[in-house]
Amino acid sequence: MTDVPHSVEDFEHYYDSMDFHLDELEVEEIGSHDQPGVDLAHIEGEGRAEDHLRALAYHRDELWKVLCHFEAELGKIEAWREKQDQRIHRRIAWHERCLAAWFTSTGAKSANLINGTVRNKAGRERVDITGESAIPQEYMREIPFDGPHYKPDRKRILAALKKTGEIVPGTEVVRGEDEVVIDTPKPVAL
Repeated sequence: MTDVPHSVEDFEHYYDSMDFHLDELEVEEIGSHDQPGVDLAHIEGEGRAEDHLRALAYHRDELWKVLCHFEAELGKIEAWREKQDQRIHRRIAWHERCLAAWFTSTGAKSANLINGTVRNKAGRERVDITGESAIPQEYMREIPFDGPHYKPDRKRILAALKKTGEIVPGTEVVRGEDEVVIDTPKPVAL
């Protein structure tokens, strides 16, 4: 049993020779200090066991040191990343505010520039319910799980407003604020 095999064909011979060597080993009986005439330090094989235990303890200690070092460095890396994120987000917010102020002052709907686009996104209309009891039945929808229970159908109310131009009683249509949308090219992966 000299070398570990490097090809698949050699594995069978390698493991057969290992079995042969294991069969030749004699069973050692390890005594205790209570037995007269038995000295544990001189039992053959025990010295190797101590060597293995010492090496095992050393390697486990090394592994623990690596894990502790990893945790310490990981904490430092996380702190560094958070600082970088905060710094970069402050700069992003500043540039977005500058672009939004410039774009609003132009009055344009959109601007296609070399390094990106800036456009105005109109606020969405939504229906607020001011008095549910005042809403006509045709703008209510049945909720089947609660028995005969009806709730206002906001989509139908909004569609009626757009079609007729009249506000349904008991409702109010609110338009959200316009938003300036700034698009830049996607970052290139490293």
